[in-house]
Amino acid sequence: MALEKFKIVSPKDGQSVDNVFESLLINVDHIVSLKPIRMVVEEKLVKGYWIRTTNGKKYRAVEIPNRLKDILNENDSDISGIAMSVISDDSSQSELLIN
Repeated sequence: MALEKFKIVSPKDGQSVDNVFESLLINVDHIVSLKPIRMVVEEKLVKGYWIRTTNGKKYRAVEIPNRLKDILNENDSDISGIAMSVISDDSSQSELLIN
C-alpha cells in the first residue's frame, strides 16, 4: 500500500458554501486520474487538483505530494505559448490564471 498525504477541500455540509480543509491519506496506487484545476476557495481563485479513485470517489485537493506535482510539471515544459481567454476584466484573476 502506497499511502500519501493530501490536503482536500470538503464542504461542511451539502447545503453550505463554506469549505473545510482536511488531511487525507490516499493510496496512490488507486488514483485513476489527477488533474490540475482552478477552483474558488473562500472567495479566492486558487490552484488545485481534481482526484478520482478506483472506487469512484472524487476529491478536490489544494495540496498533493511533491512527487506527483513533479510528474504533472514534466509535461508543462513541452507546451509553448498557451493562449487563455479570461472571462472577467479583474486583473487579479488573470494573473492567477497565467501563473
